[in-house]
Amino acid sequence: MGQIVHAAVRFPTVTLTSALVVALGFWVLVLLGRADVRAFDADAPLLTRSLGGMPVAVAASVVIVSAWLVSITGMLLMDLARLTGSGGAAARVALLVLSTLVAWPVTRRSAAFIARLFPGSPGLYRRAAASSAPYDPGSPPARG
Repeated sequence: MGQIVHAAVRFPTVTLTSALVVALGFWVLVLLGRADVRAFDADAPLLTRSLGGMPVAVAASVVIVSAWLVSITGMLLMDLARLTGSGGAAARVALLVLSTLVAWPVTRRSAAFIARLFPGSPGLYRRAAASSAPYDPGSPPARG
């Protein structure tokens, strides 16, 4: 457990750890009813549509968690390999880039998986594409 904490507070994972703390704070506010899951959808309607109606807050959380897990794993592997010096610094920068690049496809696949879990529900993408407004789970089903 100590190794994970040590890896979480070193570069590059510390940047993602900070983002993870902010995301967890947001979800606590959602649970307390002080924030809305779809609060950011109007700010990024293309992202909402491209993810099949998945709320931007959920997508951002999946990206952050995925990147954090890749970064933690990479840091633990670098510790085992005992990478130090300029090679270790270059590997840490590469790990930051790799973890963010891996996180986006994971999020896209998660959105597709969630859409397949609920095949009987009205098409999230179709409903979002019908207008420029983001998908609203409380709205009546789309017709047509």
